[in-house]
Amino acid sequence: MRINYNFAFKNSKLTPWERPAPPNPLISDADLDKKILYILKQYNSNKILYYPSTIVLASALIVQILNFYPQRIVKKFKSDHNTYQNMVAKLRNLDSSKQKFNKRITRIDQYFTKSTTSYLFSYFLQNSVPKGVQINSYAFNDNGFEISVSAFNLDSLDDFITLLIDSPVILKDSVRVNKITRTESSNSNNLLPLPDLELEIYGEVKKINQREREALYLKSNADGLLKKLQRFNKLKQKLGS
Repeated sequence: MRINYNFAFKNSKLTPWERPAPPNPLISDADLDKKILYILKQYNSNKILYYPSTIVLASALIVQILNFYPQRIVKKFKSDHNTYQNMVAKLRNLDSSKQKFNKRITRIDQYFTKSTTSYLFSYFLQNSVPKGVQINSYAFNDNGFEISVSAFNLDSLDDFITLLIDSPVILKDSVRVNKITRTESSNSNNLLPLPDLELEIYGEVKKINQREREALYLKSNADGLLKKLQRFNKLKQKLGS
């Protein structure tokens, strides 16, 4: 183990000698020129110490100077960029809401554009009933219909079938007569004559496009249904459906 002890100066009046430090003009009252020359001399004599750090500092300074103008431009347009980001977020939310609306519209689109409404069927059925024909019952859905009528004679039934086939909501080739029967019951107490023929007829209804539907609503004075259809079409156009 090394002992840091100088035996030569034990109990001695000798003063140990130390190498004097070289004069440092930076901490003296020397002129500014001498201080600058001293710094340059120290810099040149210790190149390996100062050159790498100087190059790094100079490079960093150059980069900062080159970035000053772009940073200024970016800072100038920061508020515009934030506005743009907010607008993009709003557009995304709007697009999401639009997609949800489109899905809902797709679900109910067939009720406005495909099937024949009960109003149109009833309207044109009423216009297809000639004098001498009485409707006993009828059933209707999106695919077809079934009607039971009574008449006084075959001519009246023939007129009814002809008018029904010519209806714009009926598929002509689908109309079929199920049966024609003659009623046997009579009411002697009733002064009015009773119809003696019964007819059952069935068929299919058309799938009406929008243009035909609007024309039929106008023809049948269905103002409420026409306004609903027009509002629905405008909504589809706004959403781009």
